[in-house]
Amino acid sequence: MASSSIIICGQHYDVGRPVVTWQDDPAFSAYTLHRTDKPSEIYPYAPAKGLGAMAARYRERRLIGQDRSLSRLQQVLRQFVVHHDGCPSSKTCFQVLHNERGLSVHFLIDNDGTIYQTLDLVDCAFQAAGVNEISVGVELANRGDAMRFPDDYHGRRDKLTCEIHGHQFLAYAYTKDQLDSMTAIGRTMARLFPNLPQTYPLAGSGDAMWTAIADPREYAGWLGHYHVTQQKWDPGPFDFKQFVGTIRGRSVFPLALSASNDKPDIPEEKDKADALAESFYENNEVEGEGGYFPVGPFGQSRLWHGGIHLRAERGTPLFAPFAGKIVAARMAEPTTIGSRNFVLIKHELPAQGGAAIFWTLYFHLDEERGGASADPLQRAPRWWEQAKRQLADDAVSLSIDVAAGELVGHVGEAGAPGRQEGQVHVEIMSAEELGERIEPGFWQAIDGAGAGRFCNDPFIVGHIDRADRGKKDGLLSRAEMLAFFRGDERRKEFRKLAVRHISEWADENDWLVQLNRARDFAGLPKPTRVKMYKEQIEPVLWWTDEIQTAAGLPTDKLVWTYHPITFILWMNDKQRGGGTTRGITAASSFNGKAPPMSIMDDRDATEGFTDDEDALFGDAAKKLELEDLAKGYPDDPEEKKAPKKPR
Repeated sequence: MASSSIIICGQHYDVGRPVVTWQDDPAFSAYTLHRTDKPSEIYPYAPAKGLGAMAARYRERRLIGQDRSLSRLQQVLRQFVVHHDGCPSSKTCFQVLHNERGLSVHFLIDNDGTIYQTLDLVDCAFQAAGVNEISVGVELANRGDAMRFPDDYHGRRDKLTCEIHGHQFLAYAYTKDQLDSMTAIGRTMARLFPNLPQTYPLAGSGDAMWTAIADPREYAGWLGHYHVTQQKWDPGPFDFKQFVGTIRGRSVFPLALSASNDKPDIPEEKDKADALAESFYENNEVEGEGGYFPVGPFGQSRLWHGGIHLRAERGTPLFAPFAGKIVAARMAEPTTIGSRNFVLIKHELPAQGGAAIFWTLYFHLDEERGGASADPLQRAPRWWEQAKRQLADDAVSLSIDVAAGELVGHVGEAGAPGRQEGQVHVEIMSAEELGERIEPGFWQAIDGAGAGRFCNDPFIVGHIDRADRGKKDGLLSRAEMLAFFRGDERRKEFRKLAVRHISEWADENDWLVQLNRARDFAGLPKPTRVKMYKEQIEPVLWWTDEIQTAAGLPTDKLVWTYHPITFILWMNDKQRGGGTTRGITAASSFNGKAPPMSIMDDRDATEGFTDDEDALFGDAAKKLELEDLAKGYPDDPEEKKAPKKPR
């Protein structure tokens, strides 16, 4: 009987799609230690390489050992391999894998979208040589080669052209039901497995890679069988770019500025997206009285300020702009400038030249207290429920996966003493200038690393500073800041600045020294400057060595910061791209040439599923060191034994 839950480490997880597990139907059990079509016969009748004398079609994951818990599997699992089976149905596929080849795969997805699960994910399937230990696999029912089998679907299935390993293939497309089931599995995996990033192999150009990667064992993310070996072309025209973008969730702006918009999704239409972005610019620049980018945390002085302040009622929900991982947070008593609560989210997204790694910081959050609420957006976010026992007055490092658009907190109150209001500091920072690699010329880069805590860049200061009696003084007053950000058209140039400077959240024993030396505060008595540091700066600092290491932040405390609204809009555009992945085209673009017979799909091939890591069992395996486990197993055919029966 079908349900809607898959099984991971003995626990059931609802994916919202039809699921048949090996417990529901033993005919789909990879744990069966004999042929299901002929129970009296044990071994496969046309075995894959190395499996001729093995009864088991699976093995236990050696990196897990005796700890079969989800927490341990989360540490080990970092890949998901996608295949197409070359078969007319999932039933036929299981027959081929189990009875004919002695192989297995965790999931099969039939033409109608039904998910068949043959193994608990805690166990290792025989599906992709070299990466079985660290991966999960799925076989999508698809006849595959439409040139070889031109009429198998009687015209009821679309055909596409894809180019793999430098050769064109005319292939059958996947059904909507299949893709919906893949998405359901993908979103569950994204939620449960933090070491399985929502990415796919990229070529140096930033496009999807359509051939084997150099070292599959070192890769983490979603990939096809053709990424593992040059001898396979499955899963053919599976669009990894579109799939990964779907399971990541839809990119959003940080919060809703109107009560009618609970989650500020970025509109698909460019003009609507730009109009919504403009409302955030106005909220910060025209309606606000400080918290500008890239200088002026309180609307005065040349202090670097890596983000913007958005005004909203206290308790307004805040959302993760992209999928990522919460790597640090704090829930503590407020200071004289208001809330010092924050969350720091690390993102790794596919981009030109490799992954784009950056961090989103939400500061001045409201205190989370838990409790029930009729409105789910007013409840405490999921990460807080998981981490609340770890949170303390000091910032703590965390590792909690979040989806794009997921609730991560609520707006708190902050501001200069006597002028506090509902607002949140939103900041985006990176260790490298991402624009130079992804889209040269989009961002205007300014390197202020040598300026310390105070900006002395003539472009930034010169735009804001006004002549007093015919001469500019090089300082920035509150009046000058308000006049520039509220009425000067040149403020729009600041929205596309990428600025490198020391992070305001790290002390490095120089904050007070630089305050005492700065001309900006020369008129204040030294005790006043010390008091300002003790009350307004020191309590909000969070960048410790521990968090730096856990979050992967730069050791020199120098970051590139961007106007967060412009960056979110820009990165959303880069993630969406245009149409399908490059490498997938219409059937009409097929050149008519048959690809080499040496490149096969899963129905025809007998190699590419297992290696000595899968076939080596027993005492020989126990002698291997941790380094051997990480690299794979040696060839020792004399010591190959079958795995134990499942628990």
